[in-house]
Amino acid sequence: QTAAAPTRSIAESDATLSAKAVYESAKDSVAYITNGSGTGSGFVVSADGYIVTNAHVVDDARGKVEVKVGDRDAVEAELVGKDASTDIALLKVSASGLKPLTLGDSSRVEVGDPAYAIGNPFGLDRTLTVGVVSALHRSIDAPNGFSIDDVIQTDAAINPGNSGGPLFNAAGQVIGVNSQIESRSGGNVGIGFAVPSNTVKNVIGQLRATGMVSHAYLGVQVRDADAGAEITGLADDGPAAQA
Repeated sequence: QTAAAPTRSIAESDATLSAKAVYESAKDSVAYITNGSGTGSGFVVSADGYIVTNAHVVDDARGKVEVKVGDRDAVEAELVGKDASTDIALLKVSASGLKPLTLGDSSRVEVGDPAYAIGNPFGLDRTLTVGVVSALHRSIDAPNGFSIDDVIQTDAAINPGNSGGPLFNAAGQVIGVNSQIESRSGGNVGIGFAVPSNTVKNVIGQLRATGMVSHAYLGVQVRDADAGAEITGLADDGPAAQA
């Protein structure tokens, strides 16, 4: 008898690079973002200056948003667009020679995979933290109250200032954008959440094209019922209420 085939081939596996190797390959593509009231993180997704971060990082802006990529000088960024429903924003800076990070396939992520976060917690630029993928298909609340689905949970330390930064697999690919933590103290307790890279790809594609994102929306509140789902309420002026 032969052993069952692995779920992923060696070539497809994330377990290829050390944390140090991922850091060295990515550190100059991670951005330090200041918004007038605090700091956040981001990362380069194209050589012509597009930067991904969290929508709530730019929502908190008081005045101009400045971006410092790697060891470069800080420059003012243009807000291309933001999507509060997924907490993703796209910025644009004028710079040459930028090295974009690769957005991986978050549908291939598995619990137990290595996970590496790089960001600026408490203003400490380009800090590396290491952990694993702790759970998949979590749901978190977006800034506008909608749910973000298929979120990746990790125990890699994420703290204020990490928001908008990349979560990597061990192939050095971005599998998520670090967005929230679960904490009673306000600091890291080993439960962080990242918006999955497949969601990010869809969102930034729409933001680059039109500056906005369209979402399917019923406008209903539901709960489990014996025969399926029971509608418990309607959003004011939502599609279901109008229908």
